[in-house]
Amino acid sequence: MSTTDNILITGGAGFLGPILAAKLVREPNNRVVLSDLRAPPLPKGLTDPARCTCVAADLTKSADIDRLLAAAPSWRAVFLLHGVMSVGCEENPALSQLVNIDATRSLLTAITKLENGGRKPRIIYASTQAVYGPPYTTGGTITDDTPATPIGVYGTHKLITELYVNDMNRRGLIDAFSARLPTVTVRPGVPSRSAAAFLSGMVREPMAGQECIIPLSDRSARQMICSPRIMIDNLARLITIPSDAMPSHIRSIYMPGISVTLGEMYEAFEAVCGSDKLKYLRVEKDAEAERLLNSWPQTADFGNARRIGLAFDDDCKQIFREYVDSLRQEKINGYHVS
Repeated sequence: MSTTDNILITGGAGFLGPILAAKLVREPNNRVVLSDLRAPPLPKGLTDPARCTCVAADLTKSADIDRLLAAAPSWRAVFLLHGVMSVGCEENPALSQLVNIDATRSLLTAITKLENGGRKPRIIYASTQAVYGPPYTTGGTITDDTPATPIGVYGTHKLITELYVNDMNRRGLIDAFSARLPTVTVRPGVPSRSAAAFLSGMVREPMAGQECIIPLSDRSARQMICSPRIMIDNLARLITIPSDAMPSHIRSIYMPGISVTLGEMYEAFEAVCGSDKLKYLRVEKDAEAERLLNSWPQTADFGNARRIGLAFDDDCKQIFREYVDSLRQEKINGYHVS
């Protein structure tokens, strides 16, 4: 007799949550609960919509947390994807603390009180590469031993929560990993409140006949990026990675990305999207975005990610091509993600 593996995804109305839910539901034993401030719409492409439930919950309210966790008798995994993004954190540090620290801590504490059939759910906390900063990001390759030195509110608050996850895991209260995400591109939909939003916009907007503002002029500037497909595959793999694959007090994994220059992104854009669309890219320097972007990793060796068998993209052209191909497929299927 098969058992149901219930999986909770917070921040379920965001970019990655619906794609992750659609992938997880392909496994016949999985049932997914997607949660956000407002109940998210059912993700497109679900093989069995009955095994995906969308609910509204305000994670800053303990009653909502309790109601959300009561949506299943036990949980196999919990993905913590909710959060305020980078530029939004700089503009409103108090909101960032409330959502990125306090609400996450309250949810983690509530999870420790669950009976959950006698086992701990695997928790995957979505952190960020913005926990890294100078002088390490500008002085060489990021390794598993590189200290976290964020210079923004977003990275600082994410790192604070990472440390909380480390300590709770060490004490045996939870079974968790923190996934430090590079910039995932190309992101469909409207631009996010991230300094790196243009890394998606420079493909998404021109393909829709719209202008994209590039906040950097230096084409030698590097960023770490990965495709949605690779990120979703790797997040799903973290459900089954053995807990002892990492020390009990060190739970952060820099998720696989590839290092590309702005110039290489322009070349990939022209090769995949066509030179006729270059007219939609306009440089307008943004000092704050540039400060944050230049403080993030430029190269990395991803030692732990490779050791535990996570997947990598091939190159920037492949990433851009996957997005353009998805637009063609959506047109064939009769819908478009705007």
